Amino acid sequence: MSSPTLSNISQNDVKILEKQWQEMQQRYEEEQQPLLQLEEVVRLHQAKHTTQKVRREAEEKARKEAKRQIVIEEKKKKKRTLEYLQQL
Repeated sequence: MSSPTLSNISQNDVKILEKQWQEMQQRYEEEQQPLLQLEEVVRLHQAKHTTQKVRREAEEKARKEAKRQIVIEEKKKKKRTLEYLQQL
């Protein structure tokens, strides 16, 4: 008779432990949600920062190219002016 009692206690213990494990697993998953959200916010912030940096670099490159073109045009204009004056 003692054997069935031990078996029942063991089964009850297993059920209790399984329930506790499920509760712990659920709590763990609930606690992970804010962490996952925070990680996503960090990734988005990094992507935004990278995008802004690339945009600034592209704008700076465009400004330098525009200045370079202005200098080239000024040199061409001076050269044409000198050629014109030499022809006179």
